[in-house]
Amino acid sequence: MKNQKLVMIPGPTPTVRSITDQMGRETVAFGDPAFVKDFKELVVDLKKLLKVDGECFVVAGTGTMAMEMAIANVTKRGDNVLIVSNGFFGDRFIDLCQRKGLEVDVLSAPWGEVVPADAIESKLSEKNYAAVTVTHVDTATGAVAPIQEIGTMMKKFPETVYIVDGVAATVGEREYVDPMGIDILFTGSQKAFGVAPGLAILWAGKKALARRKALGTIPEFYIDFEKWIPIMNDPSKYYATPAVNMIWALKESVRLINEEGIEARYERHMRVSNAVNASLEAMGFKVLAKKGNRCSTLSNVLYPEGINDAEFRKELAEQGVMVAGGLAAYAGKMFRIGHMGNIDDHTVYSSIAAIERTLIKLGYKYEKGIGLKTLLEKM
Repeated sequence: MKNQKLVMIPGPTPTVRSITDQMGRETVAFGDPAFVKDFKELVVDLKKLLKVDGECFVVAGTGTMAMEMAIANVTKRGDNVLIVSNGFFGDRFIDLCQRKGLEVDVLSAPWGEVVPADAIESKLSEKNYAAVTVTHVDTATGAVAPIQEIGTMMKKFPETVYIVDGVAATVGEREYVDPMGIDILFTGSQKAFGVAPGLAILWAGKKALARRKALGTIPEFYIDFEKWIPIMNDPSKYYATPAVNMIWALKESVRLINEEGIEARYERHMRVSNAVNASLEAMGFKVLAKKGNRCSTLSNVLYPEGINDAEFRKELAEQGVMVAGGLAAYAGKMFRIGHMGNIDDHTVYSSIAAIERTLIKLGYKYEKGIGLKTLLEKM
């Protein structure tokens, strides 16, 4: 009999039954009064949840589309953009910005580390930048950027739009838009919200919205703030067809978040992350991100001597847990395990137990049971 497979990659994350049920509802017309009411309530709730006095956009698309939406609405060809990259997905902004004809400078950190706020401040002082991008959590490294500290520093640069990529962080790592000085925050539905892939979610503060107004007409069509603002304020209007069932699913996710309490949710993610990392280290693995730079939504785990990546992940899948491989220079050297969204303690314990069984199957010599023992002590 095959084991039930837990999806423990850094996204998509597992969907709980009440969210899945919303996705399976009979689809209605996007102008249905009950759906319009639900959509409007969702947008309002998302603004409250992330504390923005501006706009929230919920649009059919991906996190990558949200990246482009963020850049397209606050820059024009020839503008300077500073990209702060802590890994693979931070670097994705480079190609995106260069294709738009922007002048790009990059501040990079070694994988597992982050660029500090003072280094960003120093770079911003060199010239006028239209925008700066920071990836809150890069899933390639598991490192978490100090976005609040950066936001405080950004007050010295009132003309620069502060963009935070929250794809692997939002509602899993502590984020608040206006209180943290963030001008644009974006994410996707499939990460810490615990919904299936399909929605791009973006929050824009007043500075970002003013910048969009100042640009006039932009080349982009589907991702133009100005096209979507009337819809977000009154979903009975039409611009492009909303993803009806996905919006219901996200609404249920937000209900669950509010039921748990957003601060309690942040604390839960930290507790689980610390326990998982300690458990993995007790078994002989190493966590790529340095202590103090580790995120709460996933762990990027280096193999001990003698463990083959392909064999490990294949056997782990047989034991009932699917994890992701390492990227770029770390391909074949580590695995990535997500622990974000609506996963419960039972899922965490099951995942660590499956890792222990895998190590035993592969003949790895270690103190059997130490992973679960450590988890019990830390959780």
